[in-house]
Amino acid sequence: SQANRKYLAFAKKADEEGYPQIARLFRAASAAETVHAHNHLRIMGGIKSTEENIQEAIGGETYEFNEMY
Repeated sequence: SQANRKYLAFAKKADEEGYPQIARLFRAASAAETVHAHNHLRIMGGIKSTEENIQEAIGGETYEFNEMY
């Protein structure tokens, strides 16, 4: 999720600035967001077979490449 990535970036910055405890807090928040996103996907039926997941990933990346950028 976007929040997951943002919190990981915040953790990296906190580490760089000498705040390891705050970095650990951001990493924990990031992990919680990952669990949250996985639970939503599971409930919504968004995690299918590996073959279906590959096809969906290819479709999404192709759309981004051709339409978004």
